[in-house]
Amino acid sequence: MDSDIGKSEDRISKLPDALLCHILSFLSTKNAVGTSILSTRWRNLWTSVPKLDFDDNEFFCEYAGLSEERKIEVDLSFQDFMNTVLRLSDAPCFQKFRIKVRNPGHLDLFDTWISAAIERNVLVLDLELRDDVETNVKLPHTIFTSKTLVVLTLWEAFLDVPGSVWLPSLKSLNLHSVKYENEDSLLKLLSGCPVLENLYMVRWILDTLQVLNISVPTLKHLTVIWYRDYFQDEDLEDLDDQGCKLVVDAPQLEHIYLSDYCTDEFLFRNLQSLSKASLFVGSSDLSFIDDGLRIYRLLSGIPNVKFLDAHFSFQTDVDDYMLPTFHNLTELKLGGGGDDSWNLKLLSDFLQCSPNLETLILEGNVLDTSDKSWNPPQEVPSCFFSFLPMIRLAAEISVLLGDTKIEYVR
Repeated sequence: MDSDIGKSEDRISKLPDALLCHILSFLSTKNAVGTSILSTRWRNLWTSVPKLDFDDNEFFCEYAGLSEERKIEVDLSFQDFMNTVLRLSDAPCFQKFRIKVRNPGHLDLFDTWISAAIERNVLVLDLELRDDVETNVKLPHTIFTSKTLVVLTLWEAFLDVPGSVWLPSLKSLNLHSVKYENEDSLLKLLSGCPVLENLYMVRWILDTLQVLNISVPTLKHLTVIWYRDYFQDEDLEDLDDQGCKLVVDAPQLEHIYLSDYCTDEFLFRNLQSLSKASLFVGSSDLSFIDDGLRIYRLLSGIPNVKFLDAHFSFQTDVDDYMLPTFHNLTELKLGGGGDDSWNLKLLSDFLQCSPNLETLILEGNVLDTSDKSWNPPQEVPSCFFSFLPMIRLAAEISVLLGDTKIEYVR
């Protein structure tokens, strides 16, 4: 009988270093370093991992319940760990550097750690300041002159942009609940990104930007999210009586996703390349302009769109708006919420203004015909005869279009 039968074999350790480092890159840095105790084969492998992921929460899951002395010990432990890893790492280039800090005690070295990543020609930088960390922590200016940075993600940071910004490789910028030093901060940052293609923004009330100006010639994908639910009522006092404005000027923009229940005015310019738009817009306490005018200005800026997903939810009736003619529109998804019976009128207007529509998808209560005040169009839209082979509905509905009654059953 073979004496080796039943013995386990460590096949993983026999894999090439490059493959083992790739496996370790999916772990947090603390866990990756922990593999050094497995054997001499693993002792120094982690030092070649090009992706570093630090989270101070791994050092104290219940930090709030610790004594002051113990908190200091934990702070020093995390700081020593960070400093040691950055000192011993021999990766020539950091593919990704992520640091998540909840504790203000670590901010004294925050600048040093980020600068160390920039010096290692980092490609993807993800900085997250959460919970107890105050939002006025300034970022090191070395971030704004990185020649290698391709993706930059900031969470709850304070954006103090220097006079000189040059990020020649940055293609994706993600801003989550960022607070801006002044109205020009974002504009200065964007102007220094000559190849930027993707911009993702989740706004909060403390950014205090009255005018969100996104003017990027190379931008292809834009996401802006601003929910009323994010704010406390008293925070609304930070905005003056002029309302908030979103200005987008991006001739190469292909896709826009907008979920905004706070912006007062939308001005879209030079969006001739826009193919897809997803719009979720509703009334807000911040609105100073009639909802009809808001809809008109929003939709008049995207006349060339091919795929439109529009969900509008307003607290009052919307009148006196006009739609452009959507010559390129082939697929329309229309939805609404609450008692937005005006969506029936909007549906009718879209059908009249979309001569080449091929697919219509209706969601929610768009076709709630219980509102007897709605006046159907005088004639069936032309797209019904030639270009509209597919209609998908989310529920059993019935709608009158002129003298033609069309029944749809799911």
